[in-house]
Amino acid sequence: IVFLYVKYNVLKVRKVHKQRFVLFIILSMTMFVTWASRITIKVVESENRNQKIEFAGVAFAMGNVNHGGLTDENGCYVADIKEGEWTITVSAVGYKPVTKKVVIKDDALYVIALESSYQQIGEIVVTARESQGATSASLIDGAAMEHLQPSSFTDLMELLPGGVSKDPEMGSANVIKLRQADNVGTTDYNTSSLGTSFVVDGVPVNTNAGMQVVTANSENEERSTVGKGVDMRAISTDDIESVEVVRGIASVEYGELTSGLVNIKRKRGVTNLQARFKADMQSQLFYVGKGFQMPGDDWTMNVSLDYMDSKVDPRNNRENYKRVNGSIRSNKQWSIGNSIIASWASSVNYTGTFERDKNDPDLTLNGTKDFYVSDDNKISFNNTLVLRNPLAGFFNSLTITQGFSYAWERLHQEKTVASSRIYPLPISTIPGEHYVGYLPMLYEAEMDVKGEPMTAFMKMQGLFKYNIGKVESRLKVGGDWNMSKNYGAGRVYDPSRPINPDNTMRPRAFDDIPAMHQLSFYAENVSNISAGNHKLELMIGLRETQLLNLGAKYALRGKAYLDPRVNLQWQLPSVDVDGHLLKWDIVGGLGWHTKMPVAAYLYPDPYYLDYVQLNYFHNEEAFRTMNVRTYVEDVTNYDIKAARNFKWEVRGDVSYRGNRLSVTYFRENMTDGFRHSSIARQFSYNRYDASDYDPYSTNRAPQIDELPYETRYEHKVFDNVTNGSRTLKEGIEYTMSTMRFPVVRTRLTVSGAWFRTVLDNSQPLWYKPTVILNGREIQYVGLYDDSDGRTYESFNTNFMFDTDVPSLKLNFSIAIQNMWYTSSRTHWKSGVPIAYMDVDGNVYPYTEECLDDAYLQHLVRNYTEGAFMERRIPVTTNVNIKATKKIWQDRIGIALYVNRLLSIQPDYEYGGKIQRRYSSPYFGMELNLKL
Repeated sequence: IVFLYVKYNVLKVRKVHKQRFVLFIILSMTMFVTWASRITIKVVESENRNQKIEFAGVAFAMGNVNHGGLTDENGCYVADIKEGEWTITVSAVGYKPVTKKVVIKDDALYVIALESSYQQIGEIVVTARESQGATSASLIDGAAMEHLQPSSFTDLMELLPGGVSKDPEMGSANVIKLRQADNVGTTDYNTSSLGTSFVVDGVPVNTNAGMQVVTANSENEERSTVGKGVDMRAISTDDIESVEVVRGIASVEYGELTSGLVNIKRKRGVTNLQARFKADMQSQLFYVGKGFQMPGDDWTMNVSLDYMDSKVDPRNNRENYKRVNGSIRSNKQWSIGNSIIASWASSVNYTGTFERDKNDPDLTLNGTKDFYVSDDNKISFNNTLVLRNPLAGFFNSLTITQGFSYAWERLHQEKTVASSRIYPLPISTIPGEHYVGYLPMLYEAEMDVKGEPMTAFMKMQGLFKYNIGKVESRLKVGGDWNMSKNYGAGRVYDPSRPINPDNTMRPRAFDDIPAMHQLSFYAENVSNISAGNHKLELMIGLRETQLLNLGAKYALRGKAYLDPRVNLQWQLPSVDVDGHLLKWDIVGGLGWHTKMPVAAYLYPDPYYLDYVQLNYFHNEEAFRTMNVRTYVEDVTNYDIKAARNFKWEVRGDVSYRGNRLSVTYFRENMTDGFRHSSIARQFSYNRYDASDYDPYSTNRAPQIDELPYETRYEHKVFDNVTNGSRTLKEGIEYTMSTMRFPVVRTRLTVSGAWFRTVLDNSQPLWYKPTVILNGREIQYVGLYDDSDGRTYESFNTNFMFDTDVPSLKLNFSIAIQNMWYTSSRTHWKSGVPIAYMDVDGNVYPYTEECLDDAYLQHLVRNYTEGAFMERRIPVTTNVNIKATKKIWQDRIGIALYVNRLLSIQPDYEYGGKIQRRYSSPYFGMELNLKL
């Protein structure tokens, strides 16, 4: 403007004709226009070029000049750009970003195709794929799940390295066991499954407030999930779009885990009406779901319903398991200004599980009753709001996640109880001496366990991007809070008719237990470093976690746990081999992982002891009386800590022409897992003698204050929860996948693992022998530092040949699963205690002189050599077949599978005897509709 103003005045002074000035302005404007070009960026899907991508971020960069915007409903973004070499970056939610350099000279249209980040385009992958990121993880997409034909999430474990196909076990809780030998199964080492976090659409599945168990060590304990984690039977796979199972070092974004992470993303977006009907040898399954386009192009709604009915034994319809899943999911996007994309994902979900186990009165003695039913109904409401800035800048996104769930759980048991001796009525709830009645020798008992666990979750996370020189970095900062509280009535039953005659529990309301509050903060930085042909990705994070709302007695009160975690991926320079690149990656990581104790561990039931002081059982009921001294013991372990697991791993990846080999070595050592350990305490009571009492002279039952007595002392060993378990895991996982061979259209996938799992106690244990001397049980208790664990090993290799024939619309696979061996061995025990508690409650070291004592020598526990013999089971080979045929323009799919179509299980010798093994095929089929 200044230039034109001066030019105009100069011309005016020189009295040049005004037409020359007008001509000069026109030429100047023409020159300015030639400096800029109008560019149109059209963003489409790489798989379907007719599918335009709305709200994709388009950023232009040249030196220090940056600008951009969002694509419209036609997937286009138009801008006037100065001529020159520009760097264009295009990104969108659910797609891999694309960056390319373009020399702009004239007006032009550029079409940029984005590849989905959830699927491997152009290939049907029917197995789990190993992640190419900085931590060991298995990626399972919809095609793999469709080919596997699962009934529940449990079936997906077959796809992980070391996994093999198994028949459904719907009669007990299905808990996850990552990187463990297959034959590990004991209640004292459940921290591994408890410490595997399940996250569904960004919201963790919280089981901390669950307390549904009848009594300690009951026959239905295998059905309970208290202290075990998530029951995978309740998770349907039909609504899942993709699953990431992180076996290695998880991001610090995720907490409350020791063993791994299961990150589930459910289907969203417009889909056809989908229906699935499946039947196998134990269950029938029905699913229907559809994704709707709501008013406007940026709002979708998904609705689905799933039902499964499973017979634990097809010959017995009195024991079954049923599941119902329903979900309504909404997803909406909109733009704020010219640079911010907002998306809001919400869902309302229902999960119902129903178990029945009833004996047949016609097959039991005198029609005795044994009935068990468990009904769990859970409703959850989740929301996730994401604000994204896809353009170049420091701020990238802000995510706010909210989750709320409430469950109504009812466990009902009826049982005919027949006792072999007289028991006092277990009705006293306060310490002291009490007159109580007699428990009948035969009676029918009923018990209800009513739980109403409620959980709330809130999380806020910011993602930022910045560059220092040539180092590109992403900073993730956030915090989360979760709350768990059980509002149920707890155990509801008639105390005079307990399920267990030797009852050490009393009715207790779960609502009396305080709520658990957990607060966490985390920060994580991921840097991408290029050094010549070398590329490094370094992820360093720190997570802080603490429990709130704890009493002053708890050692966890005010204690913060820090979990540092590091992952490093090193991409070596590629090597040209016969015109194709051979790529090498070396990956490693290490870090701490923490899991807080659940409510049942922090607030256990009090332990009730009833010592009979007077048992005067007369032929006339009016003269009968029973007096007991009741002790109420608080078995709360106020020194309980969080379980912590230190993990490290190293992995090597090689890929060439669509072929890939991945080998991982890992080691985990958790020395403070949760377990029920024994504690010993001494109790005293008076034993009254009524042998000389004459009830007819007083016409009443005797009273303890008028009878002679002697004071007795007894020791009792009972359980409380401690950090006394050690779990050591190490192993080698490997996966090799080939390209799909031409002509035959077949790909070979080889996967397997060698696992070694050591389970042990990390604290000494008390034990009281049941030895009778002089008519009484000896009152000495031994403290043993012997190992209470076992070592397990397994080694397997799976070969899968999957063939895809598009012309026939047929996909089938043949899997050869070889379990080369499994072994187990009980750790050696000396049987000699390190200390003992005498009759007065004093604790002394156990010395060699004690071996000659008439009483103390019985504390030595004797074992045979055969008890520590290794049991090694030789090779087992199973051949499984799965096939899917599509017809009617891929709208109808017919699938079937047969596990163990061929099974080779040779006999082996153990303990001087020949062990014979048998197996039979397990098969199923299904019908899929897409309308």
